[in-house]
Amino acid sequence: MEILRDLLVFIHLLGMAIIIGSYFANLRAPRVVSGMLHGAYLQLVTGLLLVTVLEFTDGVEINHMKIGIKLVLAILVAVFAFIGARKEKAARAHAGAGAPARTDGYAGDTAPPAPVVHPSAAMAHLTFGAAVIAVAVAVFV
Repeated sequence: MEILRDLLVFIHLLGMAIIIGSYFANLRAPRVVSGMLHGAYLQLVTGLLLVTVLEFTDGVEINHMKIGIKLVLAILVAVFAFIGARKEKAARAHAGAGAPARTDGYAGDTAPPAPVVHPSAAMAHLTFGAAVIAVAVAVFV
């Protein structure tokens, strides 16, 4: 049972690293990438499995308030990442329907380069922020 718990903790932390790493990898043009969405799902599932394993372990006292707060935060992270991924997917489909879109923001010969704006930037910030708050709750509560 201890090996299972350690494996779940490792995978849970890996999901957090995927979320945080994806955010920092796209910091210049923030957007929700598929890694953030998959990391959020991984966090949610492994967190629930960890609580299940701890409930079946004898002699372990669980702080249910902390688990409840972390569950709400994990659901928020997953929802923010899901909405951001949907916005990115819709933007790519819309850009593919019209003229070919350039990823470097270049608008033509005479116009200065326009900044690349991703529709999921706000969701990327919210996903990252909620994930950091979840880490703070896990460490300090």
